[in-house]
Amino acid sequence: MGERSTTLLVDPSSDGHHLQSVSWLTRHLAPAGPVVLLTRRGASEDPAYAEYLGDDLAAGRLVVEEVFDGSSPSTADLVREVEARCRAEQTVPVRTVVHLDGDQALKRWWYAAPRALRRLPVRPRVVFMLTRYPARVPLLDRTGWRLRVSKALLVVAGRLTGALQRVVGYKGRGDTQRGWVVTRVNDPEFCTAHARDRDRWREAHDLPRDEALVGVFGLISERRNAPMVLEALETGGIDARLVVAGAFSPEVRAWVDGLEPERRARVLARDTYLDNDTLDQLVAAVDVIPVPLTNNGPSGIMGKAEAAGVAVVTAGSTVRAREVEALGGGLACELSVPALAEAMRAVLAGEVVLRTGTADRWDAVERYCRTLLGERP
Repeated sequence: MGERSTTLLVDPSSDGHHLQSVSWLTRHLAPAGPVVLLTRRGASEDPAYAEYLGDDLAAGRLVVEEVFDGSSPSTADLVREVEARCRAEQTVPVRTVVHLDGDQALKRWWYAAPRALRRLPVRPRVVFMLTRYPARVPLLDRTGWRLRVSKALLVVAGRLTGALQRVVGYKGRGDTQRGWVVTRVNDPEFCTAHARDRDRWREAHDLPRDEALVGVFGLISERRNAPMVLEALETGGIDARLVVAGAFSPEVRAWVDGLEPERRARVLARDTYLDNDTLDQLVAAVDVIPVPLTNNGPSGIMGKAEAAGVAVVTAGSTVRAREVEALGGGLACELSVPALAEAMRAVLAGEVVLRTGTADRWDAVERYCRTLLGERP
């Protein structure tokens, strides 16, 4: 067995998707030594904290320190807290630091961190995960190329100054390219429920068993375009009800409350925090999940649907369009009401043959951890 070492995970966010990654990495890393998470003050009050990390904390696999003021600390604060924690771990030294949401810190890390890292008794290897690095950019997307090139230059600067040793970014689950400046990693398609048990999940969550259901799940803000999905169902003459479940933003709550009685009857609204098991079961309970988002990256909800064998209709992203085509998980269409209507109608009519929902999802999690950390298979 190799030399024991401490791994320092840095993630001020308490978003469920982030915390699921923290838990996966913790279970992967714990056999080699302590795992410590630096996060924001008050993070433990978020329901997602106990949901995703409770078992790891109870088992002693993870130590959490709430040190940051808010979910977007300055790079100076990040450097200071990382240096302090590395100095505190003398018995089992910190040999790896992983920042799981490094997009903002990347702007200044390349010159703010090297001096502090050189002062440490044991200099750790630093890994940055970029959650908003565009792995695929259309040729004429000038905004996308500016973002990609600028981040790539910052990564090169970080490597030249010794502030970074590895940088990883998400790619679509059907993308097999490895990347060069920024290594590409597939966000695992992982779900604890499956569509083969659809009747069971509908009964458990008081959903109609004999109707077609279309689902919009997660943190429900305007960017999920639930009104567009409802309009597509209506204008397309699709006999289905819309399930909108998760914590609503004020705008979405006002939209639901303002619907006319006839339209409101088609919407099954659950404005509440969804623990991971409930979210997975709701995903597996519906017939199709539309993902009409304008960000050009993979979707965690889409990954859950693919793992559960539920059809996806994606719009607004070339990355997700390639993913759904490569994996056979549904359809891609334009980001418009008519296009969404036609794609959902085709799925509900049985015109789409799914090839998802059959793989070993824990194997996908293991690959994710190894790729992020740069370990050999």
